[in-house]
Amino acid sequence: MSSGASAEPISAALQAQLAAVTEEHDEYRKLVLHLREEVERLKRGLVGQKAERLPANDAQLSLMMIGLALGSAPATEPEGSPPVEETVAARTRRKPVRRPLPAHLPRVQIEIVPPEVERDPGAFDLIGTDVRAVLERRPSATVVLEVLDKKFVRKERIRGVETEVFVADALELPIERGMAGPRMLADTIVRRWQDHQPLTRLEGIYARDGLELSKSTICTWHERLAELVQPVVDAMFAEAMHEPVLCTDATGVLVLAKERCRVGHFWVLVAPDKHVLYRYSKRHDSAAVDELLPGYSGYLVADAHAVYDHLYKTGAVVEVGCWAHARRTSTRRSRLIRSAQRSRSLTSERSSLAHDGQHPREEATRDPSGQGRPDRRRVLSMV
Repeated sequence: MSSGASAEPISAALQAQLAAVTEEHDEYRKLVLHLREEVERLKRGLVGQKAERLPANDAQLSLMMIGLALGSAPATEPEGSPPVEETVAARTRRKPVRRPLPAHLPRVQIEIVPPEVERDPGAFDLIGTDVRAVLERRPSATVVLEVLDKKFVRKERIRGVETEVFVADALELPIERGMAGPRMLADTIVRRWQDHQPLTRLEGIYARDGLELSKSTICTWHERLAELVQPVVDAMFAEAMHEPVLCTDATGVLVLAKERCRVGHFWVLVAPDKHVLYRYSKRHDSAAVDELLPGYSGYLVADAHAVYDHLYKTGAVVEVGCWAHARRTSTRRSRLIRSAQRSRSLTSERSSLAHDGQHPREEATRDPSGQGRPDRRRVLSMV
């Protein structure tokens, strides 16, 4: 009895130690599987928000991921195997030829004469000329146009009678009483919106040309120009509403506020082969959709968000699903399947190692009903 009583604490200690080792083994195995999957995704550039940009062999990658989750290691070449030599047929390659410079560029000729000819040009005869084209660039120049509004009166005028003064109509500028001309304004717009240069960088670019132009001034110019071109934008929206097919989407942006940044939304509306239009709204709701698509009827390519559902009820707008979002759902399901398979594999290993009952961690992964089904939240946490 004494020997049996002394063996019980040892057996309990060994079982506790076995349970701790088993738990540590499970954690390391999960980590290895996770790292293998991340490595495969890194090899294919599928990390972060680019997870939907899969190569053409997406099916093979999915099968590989499932194989990793099931515990089968990918086939690797044996170490130390000699490299296979392959004979590649020789091919001819054309010598690179420099393309001629565009003919519409202005030409400036620079004559280079030997020093001997410069000293005594009459003693030499010209027998030929070698022409070499060198591409050069002139620095951009900002000029100030002084507009002189001259005033005139008739030479033959009667004294004591009100004299009529003749003045030409004032020069019309995009911004009334502004100091920037059309070309200067167009340059700031192209640099900011076409070349994606922020206002801070534009301020430095113009400073290198000797023009001190603050970013607040440029921002004010663009605000005034937005009011000027608003009728054109409204006409583009009106024309887009008559198109048979439209594509739309929204993305959230952070907007500065006094206490904390708030979330706004930019909407894009694409009329294929015609217009690409943008709108901003404070909220991402059905009211913003109605403001973007007032009275539209036709085919609408959009995601499956609930903010568009009220458009499809009458049948005037036909829903055209987005393949990217449909694939996103399939991807989430495949991840859930892999996680469930991984969970079953871990459960079977723990069951084979435990002597009596079930492992405490396995009990924690089951639902509160106690019917033996793995908790879905536990499975999702392992993705």
